[in-house]
Parts: sequence; structure tokens; C-alpha cells
Amino acid sequence: MRDRNDDLRDCLTAYDCRDRLPELSSWMDDDQLKQLTLWRGGRFAPEEEYFDLDHPERGPFVATGDERPIVDHTYVARGEVTEPAWALLATWRQPISEDQGAAIQAQARQFAPGSPQGGAGEARP
Repeated sequence: MRDRNDDLRDCLTAYDCRDRLPELSSWMDDDQLKQLTLWRGGRFAPEEEYFDLDHPERGPFVATGDERPIVDHTYVARGEVTEPAWALLATWRQPISEDQGAAIQAQARQFAPGSPQGGAGEARP
């Protein structure tokens, strides 16, 4: 596990800090790590989903906006990453069933760039 005193604010993405995130780097390939922008805000936005890279066993969580100011900057905000990268991150160190895995993969495919269906469900021309 990463040293909590290691400041990742000098890294734009998880790829840029892959040497300081070895466990995550062994879970995701370089292209996926490049899609994980490290969140830079001072406070969580209400109703935004985040993932704590220091505590992956926590899994994704939805912020209330009332959390204390953020000082460690080891979070990824779902709205700042691609759906396939989020789907893989959200399963890191998480016990999931085969059915859950299939549902996550289907959602990631549906919202992947260049997918045949848009976010509103209409077929793209």
C-alpha cells in the first residue's frame, strides 16, 4: 500500500504516478491508467461518485459535499474518466459475482467511446 504521506498532486493521471501506485499499476494497463485523472478539487461535489486510491476496498462512494476539505488528493472522480476505465477501477479489490462482472462489462461497452448507442439510448447515425 502507498505511503499516505506521499503527495500525488504532481501527477495528472494515475499513469504519471504508476511507480507510487504499484498495486493499481498491476491491476490496470498503461492505457487505462492514463484515463484515470487524479481529482484536484478542495472539496467533494455533492452527488458525485469518487474512488479512493488509498482505500480501494472501500469501493466507489457518492459524496455528500459535507466531507472535510481534501488534503491527500488520491481520489478519482467518475465524471472525469471514461466509463470502461471507471468500470475496471470500481472492481479493483472488490468481491463481485460473475453476474455483477457481466453487468459492469455491459455498461462499460454501452458507454465506451464510439459505442453504437448514445447515453440517452438512441442509436447513433
